[in-house]
Amino acid sequence: MNRLTSFVCLLCLVSGGTPLVAQDSATRPPILVQGAMTSETEMLVGLLEQPRLEQVGTWSFWHGTIDGYPVVVSKTNKGMSNAAAATALAIERFHPVAIVNEGTSGGHDPDLHVYDIVLGRASLNVGAFRAMYRKLGDGSRPLEWVPLDLLADGSAISANAPHTPARFDADPRLLAVARDARDSYTRGRVLRRPLGAPGRDPHP
Repeated sequence: MNRLTSFVCLLCLVSGGTPLVAQDSATRPPILVQGAMTSETEMLVGLLEQPRLEQVGTWSFWHGTIDGYPVVVSKTNKGMSNAAAATALAIERFHPVAIVNEGTSGGHDPDLHVYDIVLGRASLNVGAFRAMYRKLGDGSRPLEWVPLDLLADGSAISANAPHTPARFDADPRLLAVARDARDSYTRGRVLRRPLGAPGRDPHP
């Protein structure tokens, strides 16, 4: 099974019986599952009942159901700009009750292994950074750079003021569903590593 299959199937079941969505099956908003590449989406597309492809520009959306619950699988293409565009299109067109995005996020942590899953508790933009002032000839210290808050008004930020960029927390109900589903996933570990904490996850 795909890394997300167990989670998505369980999410469909839980959504049908909780206040997460309307109870009328004809008006239930779909769950949107996103992946950048075919290798990240093809198995979920294969699980859809009566899938139907909708192409919008270069972005692909497959409509269908899993265990009778509506699901849209989105291939966003690679990169943050593509992901943002595909997400905006999906929100406008499908009005999903939940959005599940999956990918490798660089896969840079040596403590993680193939088939491990890290549940993202929040997201943070790392597409732009702010460097502190340094005198000419002092060089650059990239480890001191801080992510730029793209939601803040730059004119109101002092060059040396403490700065915490905006973060976007995941829905706690969806994280609870993911934790409930992890025992059914046996190909790797399901972890929830704290933001910015290197090394082993203290909360497996």
